Amino acid sequence: MTINIPTYSRAERDRRWSLANGLMEENGLDALIVYGDREGAYPAFFAPDTWFTNERPGSIVVFPKGEEPIVIVFLTTVIEDHIQAGSTSHRSWIRPENMYAGKMGSNVVEIIEDRGLDHCGFGVIGLEPYPPYYFDGVIPYNTWKTIIDDLPNARFEPVGNAFFARTAAKSPEEIAVLKWSAAIGEKMCEAMRAAARPGAGENEIYATALDTAARNVGYTAQILLGSGPEFVGWGPPAWLYRPEAPRRIEAGDVVLSEVFASFGMLETQHQPAIAVGKVHADFEDAAALARAAYEAGVRMLKAGTVFGDVVAAMRAPLREAACWQVHPLVHSLTPYTMIGAGERIADLPELARYGKVLPFPSMGTDRVLEEGMVFALEPNCGIGRRMINLGGTVVVGAQGGIELNSNSTRLMHA
Repeated sequence: MTINIPTYSRAERDRRWSLANGLMEENGLDALIVYGDREGAYPAFFAPDTWFTNERPGSIVVFPKGEEPIVIVFLTTVIEDHIQAGSTSHRSWIRPENMYAGKMGSNVVEIIEDRGLDHCGFGVIGLEPYPPYYFDGVIPYNTWKTIIDDLPNARFEPVGNAFFARTAAKSPEEIAVLKWSAAIGEKMCEAMRAAARPGAGENEIYATALDTAARNVGYTAQILLGSGPEFVGWGPPAWLYRPEAPRRIEAGDVVLSEVFASFGMLETQHQPAIAVGKVHADFEDAAALARAAYEAGVRMLKAGTVFGDVVAAMRAPLREAACWQVHPLVHSLTPYTMIGAGERIADLPELARYGKVLPFPSMGTDRVLEEGMVFALEPNCGIGRRMINLGGTVVVGAQGGIELNSNSTRLMHA
């Protein structure tokens, strides 16, 4: 993992900028405003800014048609890093005169006015829903209000969905980066399996995954993890967000996790389910059903397939067994624009005690798949209070899905 690390070429930069210019041309726009969420906003980050810059995330990009992007970063430390990169072999895509510090609406307005763009038509990336965290868009209210109030002669049009539709299919250079991420995730899952032994704390399993990512030139900011002889939750371990002791693993437990492996701002997802010793038969049955749904999804992920048909194929084995789902079955990766939910999300009797609980919707089910699109397959099946989730990252191919990992796509045994 220390040689042949994939990088992006100037040809990849030119491909991306050309695609953006094509988007502007097709929609009668003069420029783009691209909002990037804060640095470290994982998982499910919103970072289209990096697609244009190949720099640290967390900036606002103003991209005039036919010109080079202008980048407004959040702190001067990003400028300092850009200076430092000049002393290495890295060839930055952004010239110093096009980089500013101060990620505020007032600075965006000033730059637009200085560049003579204040009467232009802008396509905006960041206003439209981007699940699972930004159902009302990601741009902060004050930032956006300042821009529209102080540029009364400009025209603004949301183009996030159109942009993501054009960038969902990955280039060969991007696929190489994804494969690197997937290899890291595979190693993380194996390290977690080896660490899942009776007496070990959940924190030890978590720690070995973090260590494995860094040692293999990758990154993860958070891992979802839980354990027990019964388990119906899904999220980060509770001791990350409230003060309590991590649970210790016992024989008969299942450790359930979602691993986010990232490299170069492209993420793969892995769903290790680890049986510690002999587990209840319901877990084995749930794993077999989840695996059947996974296989159906892989078969259907081929160019020309309508995404809704992928969702229907994955639902079929689970419907026949009448098991419930803890979260969606499948979703696209970078970007998160297509989501296929199960038919019985959180179908537990305790739900009746809660307030209004909106179901997680399926999205983009009418989209036709293209080669190079990337999906996280995460079929999950709950039988009573015993739930299994497994799966991994799959690329849409000409004849079917191309699997980027394998060990987390079946029930793993410690």
